[in-house]
Amino acid sequence: MSIMKEIRNYEADIITLQEVETEQFRLLFQPELKQLGYSGIFSPKSRAKTMNEEDRKYVDGCAIFWKSEKFEIDREHLIEFTQVVVKKASTSEHMLNRVMPRDNIALCAVLRMKENVYNNRRMTMAAADNVVGTPLVVCTAHIHWDPELCDVKLIQTMMLAHELYKLLEEVAEQFRITPQQTPVLICGDLNSLPDSGVFEFLSRGQISRSHVDLKAFRDDSCLERFSSGVRDPASFTHSLRLDSAVELSNIPFTNYTLDFKGMIDYIFSTPQSLARLGFLGAFDSSWVAQNKIIGFPHPHVPSDHIPIMAQYAVIPTSHQRAPPPPHPLSSYSR
Repeated sequence: MSIMKEIRNYEADIITLQEVETEQFRLLFQPELKQLGYSGIFSPKSRAKTMNEEDRKYVDGCAIFWKSEKFEIDREHLIEFTQVVVKKASTSEHMLNRVMPRDNIALCAVLRMKENVYNNRRMTMAAADNVVGTPLVVCTAHIHWDPELCDVKLIQTMMLAHELYKLLEEVAEQFRITPQQTPVLICGDLNSLPDSGVFEFLSRGQISRSHVDLKAFRDDSCLERFSSGVRDPASFTHSLRLDSAVELSNIPFTNYTLDFKGMIDYIFSTPQSLARLGFLGAFDSSWVAQNKIIGFPHPHVPSDHIPIMAQYAVIPTSHQRAPPPPHPLSSYSR
């Protein structure tokens, strides 16, 4: 089975991809998905800017596709973590030496919902319940891979949340709603397990300043620039309110190789504006065991990453209720 066949089978309204080579996007994904009714955007990792045209073809990056009949793009936004360091933390030698060399990115698409977002276009509804024209902010991210650099992963994630919220404020002002009312999806290869600082920060909205994953950055004041809201002397925070789409206990792995097996890919959403209706179940571990498969890719599994998928309903602003606050930091043990 090919990756394209798998994508066709799922028929998702929105598709996010990581580790897509520039040439693969241009020659495979973009034309193939266009035939299936999708539009899309792509950006390679930052190193592509320093390369010649031939070498640039093989630089991987992130892509977002959406069904053209249901969504139209309002704008796209690229978050380059190396550039965030230059703009906001260049006074930190440790940041320049450890974080800046990793050229990971996040790509955002601000979509507008079209009339075809409803399966039954003839149904009638109150104007306040209609979500046509409502923005949907989709972000796909690829966080650094090296398990020895958990501090880099966490700081990239802090940058992601900070920069994404800035975009969210702009979108909310444009559409005359609040940032909290704006639907957001974050989909990505975060290269981090559920017990990591990365997952804790995104799902709980905060991370202890003494968290082990911060390593030497625990005493670096530059991280203040990526902490939002009221200053907390005990933790770094972000202003997004996010829930994981997937029940962690139900998904043993999203990445399955000879050397590593675990859950490192996630979908996060804003529960005030997006109601989760369901998610794709776990890969059949018994099939893997019975066939003595030691890693993917495999003739029946085209990638070492297992696709994750969730179904949502957009909650009109007239029906939104503020979600309960995240669990307090003290309730999280590691």
